[in-house]
Amino acid sequence: MKRTLVLLIACLFVISACSPNSTGPEVNLDPPQEVSAESEEEPAPAPTEEPTQAPETEEEAEEVEDVGGIVEQFEIFIPYQAFSEEEMIDLGAAGFSGTDQEIAQMIINWQNINMHYIGDPNQQADISHPMRWNYFLPGIYTVSDMVKDRRMADGKIYGLCWDYASIFTAMASYYDLDVRVAAYKTLMSDLNPQFQKGAGMSEDEYEAILPRLNEQALNIDYDHISQSSRETWSHYRAEVKIGEQWVAFDGAPGVSDEYAAQTYSVASWDEGYDADLLYGENTFHSKELDIAVIYELLASAPMDGYEGITDDAGNPNRAANMQDLVAGKGVVPYFEGKEDIVAFLALTDGEGFTDEDLEDMMEIKADYEDETGKLFFAVADCLVYVEDDVEAADYVLYYNVLTGADMTVEEFNEFVK
Repeated sequence: MKRTLVLLIACLFVISACSPNSTGPEVNLDPPQEVSAESEEEPAPAPTEEPTQAPETEEEAEEVEDVGGIVEQFEIFIPYQAFSEEEMIDLGAAGFSGTDQEIAQMIINWQNINMHYIGDPNQQADISHPMRWNYFLPGIYTVSDMVKDRRMADGKIYGLCWDYASIFTAMASYYDLDVRVAAYKTLMSDLNPQFQKGAGMSEDEYEAILPRLNEQALNIDYDHISQSSRETWSHYRAEVKIGEQWVAFDGAPGVSDEYAAQTYSVASWDEGYDADLLYGENTFHSKELDIAVIYELLASAPMDGYEGITDDAGNPNRAANMQDLVAGKGVVPYFEGKEDIVAFLALTDGEGFTDEDLEDMMEIKADYEDETGKLFFAVADCLVYVEDDVEAADYVLYYNVLTGADMTVEEFNEFVK
């Protein structure tokens, strides 16, 4: 029996880094949203790697070639390019002098006076926006915008670790220091189970980024933005090459010392950008499943506030359709009848499923349920069974992630294969 893969791989992970305990005056009253914790250390030697160089041109946005049917697109660029002299004067940071290390320390001193660390999204709902948005769409929220827009009542610039690292980098670049952004490249959801793996971009956050998209004449809908989002790294810092050694200059206060000895590596400014996800056709493609992606996609389903459907087995909050499944809103529902399965998959003639295939699948479903006493999620079977060469372990892993079930390899070999 041949059954064809129809699931679009969609990465919808948006848990943010850098949010340890933090206190301070509130700023705006936007709806709160989740961000992750972080921590960092005092300046210390970091692993030797090639720096990420910023372009010499000023930041700009313009139309580029058509990708996936989207004509107007954003030409990505480094969001933390060097500040202009006028900006540095306005920031009171234009008169630093001395050795590279002395200038770097002056920038840290400036941050200690002029910035306020916030790691709690309940205190400041937009705290992670620059870090998260620039990850999948670099340049959409520039450092120049950050120092103008993210001001507290006392004039201080609020931010978390990425803000500190990027502002430091823009200032250090003004002084022609050899500087880069580095990250502790471990996800908070992997460090601490209390941080859920990404739950997709909320509609409230999409409303927040929408004005920036409109400013650039970008017509990117919620589904494309959401599937492009990623979970960012646990912590970011700036590093300056002093002599032959990269030295960390981390101005973000209030973070745990437990991360001081961790290994950091260069965080490329465009490492989270994926044009296919951002601009490509938002539909179902025949492409290989990536279990890591699918796991992250559905690990925290159902999304907060998502009702979905109650399936034929009485499971609530299941994905109401393939679009919601791809968006990570809910896991695969259980259906008794073939017609509901076909309707959910939105199958049409010529998509690799014949009536015989579907009848075979229903026979497998009946046998599996009779012999194991477990439900057989036929939708998941259709999505992960690629021809006849799928490995048992891979099938079981995919199937269980999509459904939240506990099929075993032995059950697969006996009833499904």
